[in-house]
Amino acid sequence: MHTIKSFAVFIVLAIVSMSCRTVSKYNTIFNNFENIDRPSLFAQEIALKGNTYKGSFSEDYSTFYFFRHKKPESEDYRIFQTTFLENKWSEAKEINFSDTSSDLYPMVSAIETNKLFFMSYRRTPADSSKKPNANFWHSVKINGVWEKPMPFEQANLMYNYNSQPCITKNGNIYFTSNTPDWSKTLTYKMEYKDGTYQKPVLFDYINHLRIVDTTKTFWEICVSPNEEYMIMTISDKGKEAKLYLSTKIEEKWTRPKYIGDIIKGDMSGNFPYITRDGRFLIFTRHFSSFYILPTKLFVKKE
Repeated sequence: MHTIKSFAVFIVLAIVSMSCRTVSKYNTIFNNFENIDRPSLFAQEIALKGNTYKGSFSEDYSTFYFFRHKKPESEDYRIFQTTFLENKWSEAKEINFSDTSSDLYPMVSAIETNKLFFMSYRRTPADSSKKPNANFWHSVKINGVWEKPMPFEQANLMYNYNSQPCITKNGNIYFTSNTPDWSKTLTYKMEYKDGTYQKPVLFDYINHLRIVDTTKTFWEICVSPNEEYMIMTISDKGKEAKLYLSTKIEEKWTRPKYIGDIIKGDMSGNFPYITRDGRFLIFTRHFSSFYILPTKLFVKKE
């Protein structure tokens, strides 16, 4: 009996210890950015000029996944990972499965432990095209190693170029999809319901904006974890992209507002990502560096 009690106490202490270490690492990573009022450089150790693209944190925030060109100015991409050790981000290394095909847009699942979604040019079983396009795949980490990737069949719009996914705390996935001839760009929502993903459906609000305002390009969206607001990447024709805010009020989305007007600063950038606790926005500029900004600066709490 005493042995069982001792073991139970050991388990509890171990869990508390692990929890404390996780909180401590989170604080070490983010404390310096809690009170900034302008976008600040983030993870400068992994910045690579002209070759730094969208990222996503692991569940405990200790690892950051992102993608970049395998070779400069090529269309061949790989997923990289960096770990926060000794108060800095380690040298970025290719994730173990991203070795032969173009892989991009890593996105850690918000509801399934150790699952990573991503886009890939790997050929799915049903794909009979001459050249595969970017479709959803996923991998699961077991004993610290990512397993062989599998196609995420429910998500794939066959032959389209699918990109720029984001995931909410309920597991819902939003993403951009270009038709094979690139004549049309559409945004989709894929709902996680009753333990499984439903088929993608058109996210009408964004698609309507593309129709009514042809002076702008609506690149991508990043919906907040609670789905109460979203960050939109928008550019005027021929100009650099900027980040906008749209808020959901009574199930309707507000007109996009440039975040730079809210914080009175520059909010040019691409590839927005909101941390799973909703506290920070991370994005890139000129595909060269990551930047971070507390969401409390532009999302006002009632």
